[in-house]
Amino acid sequence: MRHEISPRREGRRSARRIPLHLGGVVALALFLAVAGLPASMPAYAYTTSDVSSKIICQCGCGAVLEDCPHQDCGWGVPAKDLISKQLASGKTPDELLQYYVSQYGQKILAAPTKEGFNITAWVMPFALLIAGGLGIYYLVRLWVQEGKDRERRAHDTASVLTAGPPDDLVRRFNDELSRFD
Repeated sequence: MRHEISPRREGRRSARRIPLHLGGVVALALFLAVAGLPASMPAYAYTTSDVSSKIICQCGCGAVLEDCPHQDCGWGVPAKDLISKQLASGKTPDELLQYYVSQYGQKILAAPTKEGFNITAWVMPFALLIAGGLGIYYLVRLWVQEGKDRERRAHDTASVLTAGPPDDLVRRFNDELSRFD
């Protein structure tokens, strides 16, 4: 005798099988993708711009070496040649950057390093922007409060002028006038 499975239970079983089958297909695809790669992948071929975009040309133009406007730059052309030769001989861009920093100091870097005191160059623009925004917020808030205070004082003055003096002052004034006669 065969047991009948309710449609509700059968739905749960098939829902469980789908993710297992899908997971198996994904695992197989990843395995085949990794197995199909050559054993020794060639390293990324560094280009001159990987280094020249990170240092400042020292000819006096103040531009990034990669964008130096002088075609026959006395410093930039030899520097680009040296970078090309060093990259071809197996040096990394980080090694070349360290070389240039050791020769010319931190001023040669197009962007300051994100360590030590140089971190202030990264943080200060954002800190000043936030401080300026807060300053404007509090200044506008102060102006709005002054406007409300001025409006309230004007309303209080107008109500005093239209209402006249209080009754006890009128009575006291009349008493003093009567004593004076």
